[in-house]
Amino acid sequence: MKNFTLTKALALLIFITLGASFMKAQKIYTTYLWHMDQPVYWADKSKDKVDTKQFAEESHRLKMNGQNMYPGSPVAHPTNNLEEIFSKADRVNAYQTAPRNALQSISSHTNAGAQLSISAGLLENIQSLGVKNQWGYSPTWMNPYKEAYGWKTQGGFPKLDIVNFTYDHALSPLVSERTLKKQILGHKYVANKYYGSTSKGYWPAEGAFSERIIKTLVECGIEWSVVPNSHLARTLSDYVHPYNINGNIEAPNKADQVDTEGVNWFDAAIDGRGNRLAVPYSYQAHKAHYVDPNNGQIYKIDVVPMCNYLSYLDGYSGANTSEIVSKIQPHTNAERPSIILLAHDGDNAWGGGSSYYNEAVSSFTNGAAAAGYIPTTIQQFLQENPVPENAVVRVEDGAWVNAENDWGHPQFINWLWPLYSPKTYRFDPDGWTEDARNWAVITATENYVTMAEDLEGGNLRINYISDGGPEGTNAEKAWHFYFGGLNSGFMYYGKAEDMEVKPSMTGNIAIEYAQKVIDANAGKDNTPPSVFIPQRFPYNPGEIGFSPYTGYKKVPYSSDFHIWTFAYDVSGLSSVTLKYRIDKDGKNPISSIQNDTYAGGPEVGPWQSIEMTRRQMAPDPIDPELNFFIQPKAKADLCYAEITGLKDKLVDYYVEAVDKKGNKFKTPIQHVYIGSGNGVDPTGDVEWTPTAPSSSQTVTITCKSATAASKLHWGVNSWIAPIAAYQPAGTTPFSVQAVQTPFQNVNGVWQVVLGPFNNPDQVVTTIDFVIKHSDDNWDNNNGSDYTITISGVQSDNPTGTNISKTIDPNGTYTFTNSDFGFYSPIGNSFKGIKILSLPSAGTLKASGTNVAVDQLITDVTQLNYTATTSSSSFTFKIVDNTDKVSDASYTASFNVNGQPAKGITVTFKKPTDWGTAPVNIWAWTPTKDLFTEWPGELMEEGPNGWYSYTFDSSITSVNVIFSKNGTPQSVDILGVSKSTCYEIDNPNNKFTVKEVACEGTGLTNNPIVQSISIYPQPAKTEFFVNLPNTGYSGDYELNIIDLNGKTVQTTIFKGQTSLINCENVPKGVYLVKIRNENGSELYASKLVKI
Repeated sequence: MKNFTLTKALALLIFITLGASFMKAQKIYTTYLWHMDQPVYWADKSKDKVDTKQFAEESHRLKMNGQNMYPGSPVAHPTNNLEEIFSKADRVNAYQTAPRNALQSISSHTNAGAQLSISAGLLENIQSLGVKNQWGYSPTWMNPYKEAYGWKTQGGFPKLDIVNFTYDHALSPLVSERTLKKQILGHKYVANKYYGSTSKGYWPAEGAFSERIIKTLVECGIEWSVVPNSHLARTLSDYVHPYNINGNIEAPNKADQVDTEGVNWFDAAIDGRGNRLAVPYSYQAHKAHYVDPNNGQIYKIDVVPMCNYLSYLDGYSGANTSEIVSKIQPHTNAERPSIILLAHDGDNAWGGGSSYYNEAVSSFTNGAAAAGYIPTTIQQFLQENPVPENAVVRVEDGAWVNAENDWGHPQFINWLWPLYSPKTYRFDPDGWTEDARNWAVITATENYVTMAEDLEGGNLRINYISDGGPEGTNAEKAWHFYFGGLNSGFMYYGKAEDMEVKPSMTGNIAIEYAQKVIDANAGKDNTPPSVFIPQRFPYNPGEIGFSPYTGYKKVPYSSDFHIWTFAYDVSGLSSVTLKYRIDKDGKNPISSIQNDTYAGGPEVGPWQSIEMTRRQMAPDPIDPELNFFIQPKAKADLCYAEITGLKDKLVDYYVEAVDKKGNKFKTPIQHVYIGSGNGVDPTGDVEWTPTAPSSSQTVTITCKSATAASKLHWGVNSWIAPIAAYQPAGTTPFSVQAVQTPFQNVNGVWQVVLGPFNNPDQVVTTIDFVIKHSDDNWDNNNGSDYTITISGVQSDNPTGTNISKTIDPNGTYTFTNSDFGFYSPIGNSFKGIKILSLPSAGTLKASGTNVAVDQLITDVTQLNYTATTSSSSFTFKIVDNTDKVSDASYTASFNVNGQPAKGITVTFKKPTDWGTAPVNIWAWTPTKDLFTEWPGELMEEGPNGWYSYTFDSSITSVNVIFSKNGTPQSVDILGVSKSTCYEIDNPNNKFTVKEVACEGTGLTNNPIVQSISIYPQPAKTEFFVNLPNTGYSGDYELNIIDLNGKTVQTTIFKGQTSLINCENVPKGVYLVKIRNENGSELYASKLVKI
């Protein structure tokens, strides 16, 4: 007995010792950054306070009173609905109390806290509302943040660190040094004014970072900045670009890559936002530096990585520790611990809502602490774990992955879409985008403003730049209004609202004040030209291109490339010159600064010069979505030059501009590695017409190399199998993602004709395809697949809705007018329906007489259907009172009672080398884990090595992992919404899976889900749902689910017809699922949100 007790004690001691060692070894910290911004929506001159811009309360009041009207515009401005924006309950709370309350809920953890970035423009907007007690804001709106700022960690740092930011949410890497410094100092002033806060940290708007901004940050007293962790990972030598959703932007340029290896890599993607990340490198704090090219002085700061993937999860559904446990914890390093920084908007989507602040924050933090992680703040973390001075890394340019169609592109394309030809993938000087136009206006305005500053002696006061007012000098007033056009959201949202004129309006006012200074100092000009940070196209010359602007297809880029920029000077430009030099060994090590200075050294060649072509930017197009009712007083010139004839070379370059007074400006030095590609025109043997089809058109896909054995392997909406109505004759099913259609030879051309895609049962936005020539010969567009975008079509014809009814055996249903969901875009009235097909079971009668195909039913209240014991359906079109007929065909379906719904069944073929071991399944939904402990439940063994697990019928979308008692484990299989069978697919020794047909697995039925229609499609801010009239009077729950299976919005409603708001749902294609409280009714449809 004593020996037994001693043995147990020894075992316990060993367990405690090993456990303590493990906890010390893994040493992971967690913290948050919540970002808040609303721009100064209409920064015109205030009518309340002279020489000051308008903020939210005044702009709204003037607009509602019929003011803020301008020649050429029929409406008052801003066109944004400020009351709707600012009065949302979640925002009212987020801007005043929610962050404090969230931190209060985790106060039991000694150092737990968060960082918060909030633009000065938003602070002044709130102040304008608070002093009027308007829309839920009080005069003491700032006090809850101040209270939380006063709570301290063990190191004496704020638990709510209100970090440095730009005054107006300006995109740091795209504005000039002078502008960035004023923006940061202006924010410091306003944040201190309202919160008394000072911080050593910086959050760059949109996470958009460049090493070029480090000098300015240091000069502003900033010691650390957040950076997106993908822009650390992409610099590593063993990073392999995937050219798919995990890398849906250009590959990193070799000039940005270092010798360091990441070793441990994992892929993670959600909602199109993909990452390939190295552990622990992408989760450790490092140092980064910038070399002043004039004198070689090095400016250095700490860079703290935000978790791109986990942050997005936390902002849209709430993070948990499972990803950390499986992907990060096994590779952590006690010497350089990891920090899990969840950074996302704190006032948008789910991450800005009540459930997030009141539930998710405490849930994650408590769970992290229970797992042995350490909740903290960044400043506390850096004090406890100072970054070694020699831990200097390279950080690639780019923003976080959140911005749709930018995805972290190193050239910030969502705020600066390139000027290029989509046919040749070369720079196009005749190109035009509203973003580029705005930067041309901003560049010109800045030259006026900086010239006014220089003429006044350069000692401007930041309080007058920030606050405006008659006490300021004219140069200070010029800066005050210049700020108003810099919010990056004006570029992000493109043609929306009145974004396109905001930089012109504020620029014109700034120039008005600057001109007074210039006129008072006639003939004096000591200010160099203003030059926008130079851009290049293509980004990776001589390499393979892949990005949103290539249509997510691989294209060969020419090794010849252009450098382009905007330049302006009040006194006029004398010359604009591209300078470039060739590196001698093709490497730019962090340890050497010769590539980073104008002086250079023996590692680089001499500078060569190319005079840049200088011309006005292409004129504004005639576009019904744009109204340039305010034209800019000044716009910078477009300047460009081409570098040709180089391959496999590292090149340094910058632009030098000289004005007519002899003042000179040099841009920072940038670097590009030129590949060896020949730049062959991207013309393959696969084409389709029309190239930009609408949903009402057919699409003809041709392939020059096809044969009688070739098949089009295709799906829709990011690889979902098309419904039967879209499948041409001869099409065979392949999986839940695709079907295969044989090519036909028509007049000597092999082709497949698809469409039109106008059936409401499946709204189609893309056709995705590859071509199978034989079992071992596939054309998958160099790994990128082919994608055809399908646009919606506008029509005067009426629309209707599919009908789905549940009926007893032998029962009769009589239709009503509302069943058919009639809608006319031109206000016509409902005439009736035209019958296209008859039910295969039961009888359809009108006024007691059997209905015939092509019959027009003008009184649908006399139409009834009598069931048998089998479910059936018929199809019809809608007709209005002018005999216009709907483009789409609709289906009336009758499900006969007695067919119980079943849950999702997933079935997995056990690998043969697992022997007699069982198969485990781990599963989770967007809101919870379904099992209590990893590796989950045992699956049920079936015949032929297949194992199955059936979920409760209440689970309509689930994520799963298969494993052999935890090791090995499959990749995450996301968004399973129907019964599916899987086999192992093991490329590159990665445990991935593929969907297969379910014959022979023992799998039976899918759950019975009734289809409904949603209209209008596409939806902008709201849509209608019509459910069958089953007599149910309780609540329905509607979930909008993205294509990765994540629920992005839940709405509770009553009744058979409901208007659903979807304003905060991002653009994309979604699945809508509706169920009633007792689970007896389940409906589904597609939603396209624009």
